[in-house]
Amino acid sequence: MKRTETRIDRELVERARERAHREGRDESELIEDALRRYLDSDRRRASLSESLENARRRREAAGIPELSEEEAMRIAVEEQHAYRRGE
Repeated sequence: MKRTETRIDRELVERARERAHREGRDESELIEDALRRYLDSDRRRASLSESLENARRRREAAGIPELSEEEAMRIAVEEQHAYRRGE
């Protein structure tokens, strides 16, 4: 692998180091993975309907029952309140 040098914000590098340490990976591996994901995301992003369908399939495969509209609304409102409180 070719070695390269680039300038990156010091705080961002520290965050990458900490994350790599927590995950037990090399810093360069984490940065390469993040860059690859970023560049690959330009190729094709799933539409909202595709994302929801994928989530539905994962939920069903895991045996998780679908929420009722009331339960889904309750959770959405709780999350909104938590966001506003800064949690």
